[in-house]
Amino acid sequence: MKNIILSAFEINGVNLTSQGLWAHPEQQTYRYKELDYWVSLAQLLDRGGFDLLFLADSYGYPRLNSVTPDVAFEQAVEIPKNDPMLLVSAMASHTSALSFAITTSTSFEHPYANARRLATLDHLTGGRLGWNVVTTSSGVVCELFGRAPIPHDERYAMAQDFIDVTYKLLESSWEDGAVLADKTTRHYADARRVHPIEHNGPYFSVSGYFNCEPSPQRTPVIVQAGASPAGRQFAAANAEVSFLQGKDASMLRDQVGDLRAAAVAAGRTPDSIKGISGLSVVTGPSRAQAQERLEEYLSWVDADAARTYYASMTGIDLKSLDPDAAFSTVRTEGGRTQVERYRGNTVREATADFLRRGMRELIVVGTPDDVADEIAALVDYTGLDGFNFTPFVSPGSYLEFIKHVVPQLRKRGLLPIEPRRGTLRERIFGQGPRLGNNHRGAHVRRGSAVSSKQ
Repeated sequence: MKNIILSAFEINGVNLTSQGLWAHPEQQTYRYKELDYWVSLAQLLDRGGFDLLFLADSYGYPRLNSVTPDVAFEQAVEIPKNDPMLLVSAMASHTSALSFAITTSTSFEHPYANARRLATLDHLTGGRLGWNVVTTSSGVVCELFGRAPIPHDERYAMAQDFIDVTYKLLESSWEDGAVLADKTTRHYADARRVHPIEHNGPYFSVSGYFNCEPSPQRTPVIVQAGASPAGRQFAAANAEVSFLQGKDASMLRDQVGDLRAAAVAAGRTPDSIKGISGLSVVTGPSRAQAQERLEEYLSWVDADAARTYYASMTGIDLKSLDPDAAFSTVRTEGGRTQVERYRGNTVREATADFLRRGMRELIVVGTPDDVADEIAALVDYTGLDGFNFTPFVSPGSYLEFIKHVVPQLRKRGLLPIEPRRGTLRERIFGQGPRLGNNHRGAHVRRGSAVSSKQ
């Protein structure tokens, strides 16, 4: 049995995916403004054997029919929330092995400034950094930034131009060995080994030196989630970790197969992209008691808040659709990941599922042995490389999982006895800290045989 990647899914806000659960007596996310809350959570995950804390983010907030409903404020649906990037340095300074993945948008950031922040955090974390690359569809965010909306597929073309500039900045401006830091000769860097980059793409133009020296990984681990054809093509070319969306094992198995095939078609090896799925766990002394706890958690979900949440991600008001219509007829220029997962359902079925699950994919319920057995079976059947653990309550869901389930996963060989160390890329791939030689970003390195193609 292979070792899996174990990630924790969080936002720097009040609700995660089950809208309304913020008010549960065991929930501590209302403390999201307190640095101690985040440092303690990171330390718990670090001790508990998690590889990664993934911090999702967006600038937007819900809007339906040009109005932000009162329920968005009453139930804290995507508002308020803070910038999670600013948490990483503090959490990294209090942990030794845990890595962090941050989210930035290629639609509303500039490649140079974004690359500078990535390089800085990769230095400060000792290479424990991933970058979740997203495109942004929200009309609200377009208005906040004073920009016109960009059609779905064009957003991915823009993202590719953005990330190609980023590769040049992080991989080719400074040669290996350019930094000397020699006080005796009073030479910090060898000027002959530092180079300006030139990029004149369809969306971005950058000319000049990158003013950050190379960080441990140079390019952080590239993380991406996209279910549309354009999103999958982008992942095939760039992603090292891909978040998959599936309600059941069969759907996830198909997605893993598609991911492997897409990597090969892009000139990469099948295992060069790791596929991970969302996972929520509720455990108890018996399966019946665990199921009872799950139902109690779900009883806190506010249906109007959940529908508002869905609209904020997709631009689709579920209430406005014919409940008996096939969801395959639904079209949007917004985010499509939460649309594609319901292609085989009616609107009524999709609505009922989302009101229960939110964005959660797999919900595993039972005794610790039951849960570990089901996770092992899922990995074996689907070929998944890991899971993005989504708590119901924080930190309680993590504490329960770490205390009761992690030891069982270690017994089954799914997790190492001692947490993996090194940079995030070394932990995930078991090799060096740099992008693999068959990755698109490696092609721009100085001396690369194909550098002129990028």
